Amino acid sequence: MPTFDTNKRTIGELLSMTNPPIVVPEWQRDYSWTAREVETFWLDLIAFSERFPDDNLQGREYFLGSVVLVLRPDAHLLLDGQQRAATATILLSVIREYLARYREDAATRVGQRYITDYDDASDRNTYKLTLNRYDRDFFRNEVQDAQDREDRPDPQLKSHKLIRTARDFFATQFEERYAELGGGEAAFRWALRVQRVLTDHMAVVAVTSDDEDSAASVFETLNDRGIGLSTPDLLRNLLIRRAGEDDRAEVVECWLEVLEVEEEAKVQDFLRHYWLSRQGDVKTRRLYREIKDFVESNNVDSLELSRDLRQSAATYTDLVAGRHDDEVISGLLSDLQLLNAKALLPLVMSAHHVGSDDQLRDLLAASVAFFVRHNVIGNLENSRLETVVFRLARALRESGDFAATHAGLLDALPSLDRFEAQFREASVRRQKSARYLLRELELDQRATEEIDVAPPHRVHLEHIYPQRPADGHRWPRHAQIVNRIGNLTLLSSRLNQRISNAGFDTKKASYAESELLLTRALDELGEWDLDALEARQAGLASAARTVWRLPSEDDPDAQ
Repeated sequence: MPTFDTNKRTIGELLSMTNPPIVVPEWQRDYSWTAREVETFWLDLIAFSERFPDDNLQGREYFLGSVVLVLRPDAHLLLDGQQRAATATILLSVIREYLARYREDAATRVGQRYITDYDDASDRNTYKLTLNRYDRDFFRNEVQDAQDREDRPDPQLKSHKLIRTARDFFATQFEERYAELGGGEAAFRWALRVQRVLTDHMAVVAVTSDDEDSAASVFETLNDRGIGLSTPDLLRNLLIRRAGEDDRAEVVECWLEVLEVEEEAKVQDFLRHYWLSRQGDVKTRRLYREIKDFVESNNVDSLELSRDLRQSAATYTDLVAGRHDDEVISGLLSDLQLLNAKALLPLVMSAHHVGSDDQLRDLLAASVAFFVRHNVIGNLENSRLETVVFRLARALRESGDFAATHAGLLDALPSLDRFEAQFREASVRRQKSARYLLRELELDQRATEEIDVAPPHRVHLEHIYPQRPADGHRWPRHAQIVNRIGNLTLLSSRLNQRISNAGFDTKKASYAESELLLTRALDELGEWDLDALEARQAGLASAARTVWRLPSEDDPDAQ
């Protein structure tokens, strides 16, 4: 039965363990400390130093928490504590750089003792701390190898950017302090003091074991200075640990591409939507446990699942970014983002996987209409929408039955009559959603005449009765009226700036100049009051039942 030992070590003792060195396993998470955690680390160090000035540090220690190590002949695996160890190394690299301004030999000693040492026997550098596969090379180039700071590597992952942010933060603190002290010996002594506090007086409790599997189970329950382990962290770790030796390298490579989702979406969102598309509803807080139970109970092959995740991640980023060869599909995908309709993505992923472009196009149109009627106008509970969409996503992936999916969406919606009634009373506070609604209603007015509605910086959302009316012109129930759809229109930024917060009579001339029919029609009104607003919104509501009618839906009132 494996045992755990505990003992206290300073950061300096921990980082000087080079026989064997400390290595972060491949299944450990990436560097994840943000600027807030890095600043807290620094302020704690400086506050501790100032609390015990001069030689009063003797016998004083600042406790940083615990670390978990698996002791092996070839390497000590760091299962928990890598954020503190990596951040300490980043700070030491900055200390080394600034010590070198006064005494090169002092900088060399700090580097060799705590960061990297040159092994004459093997003719290569020996690194005191090696991060996982995703951060290893960047960390060495950016932090551990002494080099010209002008020749810095390009960050590829979010963790790389966080590493750079941490180093830049520490460098800024040193640059400011060196400027205050005027450089020279005074600044040199201050840097040595910071190094001494960090390496000799900041301590951890090291929990060590010689059994990797038992120690790895601890990993799933540990938090590192308030940064919780996320589903991507845990799932990647699980699959890498379960993979055979021959497959592990490819699993790691697959996850490199999965993590690139972060450039345009969120990895956490991708994994949840990926799983929902296959298994139906699952709550975020239970996602990892659900996937782990499925993987273990069905003995899912780590490499096979990682390959599927890699392929699905590429598809997901295209869907989120609205990239598709079909322009109509691209436009509908962009509408999802405009409406913040992320809950529809599992269904879209299933449709993309099993259907043709024509089927995907029709289902996207139905899904957008469904979201507008259910959420934007109907204000129905989002949990109801998710229950329907997630169930249909799984069923569609399994059956490929698009007709049943359309029927399922339609069954969950209020009638067109109910939608029109809701539209007559609707207010929309979210500007992107309001812009989308007005754009679609404008296109409906134009029939076959096409027009592109320019982006927000060129076309503004205009409140006909203003958000901040002049004194004495505030309507009763102002808050309930100002964001009514009937009170909204689109106007070019040039015209909008000219009439900001003006009265309706002043605005009418600018409305007449607009290229948009819905806006130009306002010039024909004698005055703008609540009756005019209600009449305009009723007309828009009548048009809305056509614009957001599902393709499979019959409308007995349609002309």
